[in-house]
Amino acid sequence: MAKKIKTIPEAELQSYYEDAAKYLLKPWQTRALPNIEPLIIGGKGAYFFDATGKKYLDFVSQLFNVNLGMGNREVIEAVKKQVEQVNYTKNTFLNIPKILLAKRLAEVTKGDLVKAFLSNSGTEAVEAAFKIARIYTGRFKVISFWGAYHGSTFASMSAGGIASNRNPYEPLVPGFFHIPLPYCYRCPFGVEHPSCEIRCAKFLEYTIKQQGPETVAAFIADPVVVAAGAIIPPDEYFPMIREICNKYDVLMILDEVIAGFGRTGKLFAYENWNTVPDLLTLAKGISNACVPLGATVMSSKIGDFFSEKKIFAHGFTYSGHALACAAGLAAINAYIENKIPEHVEKIGKYLLDALEGIKDRHKSVGDIRGLGLIEGIEFVKDKATKEPLMSKDPNAPIEERPMVVLSDGCMEEGLLIMSAFSGSNIRMAPPLIINEDDVDKAMEILERQIDKVEKRFL
Repeated sequence: MAKKIKTIPEAELQSYYEDAAKYLLKPWQTRALPNIEPLIIGGKGAYFFDATGKKYLDFVSQLFNVNLGMGNREVIEAVKKQVEQVNYTKNTFLNIPKILLAKRLAEVTKGDLVKAFLSNSGTEAVEAAFKIARIYTGRFKVISFWGAYHGSTFASMSAGGIASNRNPYEPLVPGFFHIPLPYCYRCPFGVEHPSCEIRCAKFLEYTIKQQGPETVAAFIADPVVVAAGAIIPPDEYFPMIREICNKYDVLMILDEVIAGFGRTGKLFAYENWNTVPDLLTLAKGISNACVPLGATVMSSKIGDFFSEKKIFAHGFTYSGHALACAAGLAAINAYIENKIPEHVEKIGKYLLDALEGIKDRHKSVGDIRGLGLIEGIEFVKDKATKEPLMSKDPNAPIEERPMVVLSDGCMEEGLLIMSAFSGSNIRMAPPLIINEDDVDKAMEILERQIDKVEKRFL
């Protein structure tokens, strides 16, 4: 017999919402409607429950981080055990989970990634990577993608290329420059793959030469650019980027905060292209979101540099937090022992096939992109012209924009998906433990809501 979901009485629930409005400054807040910010009181696997007893199928893994699903016992038990022993040590002291996690990361990343700096989030992991790159190279410039997201502190936001994030806080940190995305569906160079000869990768070399190679410390990229709607580069892209970085002694940083730990069907996304970075940033799924944790993993040449020549004058109060590291160890072992990447490769193909079917049946679905369990759906008014499906009135309230209407409609039916920062894209990244029944249920809801959006906006 299924366990009954607990609820909170209406008066008490209303009181919580009133207190939240009065006392909380909420992140990324654009509106305050209960249907899009439910009060969550529980969850199991790929589902979570709100205070009214409503059950939701999570196709965003909360925020791309609950990869093993909610309530994973392996991670929870590891944290419970550790909290009874040592739950905090000064960041310059050692604790056993910190040491074991750093060693485990060196083992599972393979290749030449051998030493880790531990932090508390993806943003912090990226910040550390920039500082490491500048100290190691003696250069200061960093090149990244327009449309990418690397965090919300000043340096990580400066590397990010999302106008709505950047504009309110400009001027930003100097030394950050951008190149176009490897966006085949809307190629910024107006060419087509493969006859394009991967011009988007060659543009990195052009930019390095124009900036002056002696000033460029690093190039940072997400292997799958989730923020822009799951942009997946051609297979030739990252091997070419690796060659360009080697040619000019520019460090290659891969931001696998979202793509890492099985999400692409490999334990790490760079394995899809047999291309190992100099610096790898990790967070989110590293601990199944049980305790905040980030890591910046570096190659032996960089690790040796800091061991022999330089002190890394950087850190956080909670760097290498014992509880977070215990959670990280348990999560990594769960990914490997439960063969999560192998499962993702299979179920990801099942999901992508289902989405391709929706594309065939709907005139508004212009493009489907996916790798493992990162999927993007791009909506258009016309498949021939690729005109984005946007509101006719550019100043329309947010709740009247097609992608918001679509995601809100799915939420009302019990499916969590997420619109991209800009354009007409929807992102999906469900927990890595979903099954075919979960996919079928999600696709039924999604297709019903696409029907409604097309009737309203086409």
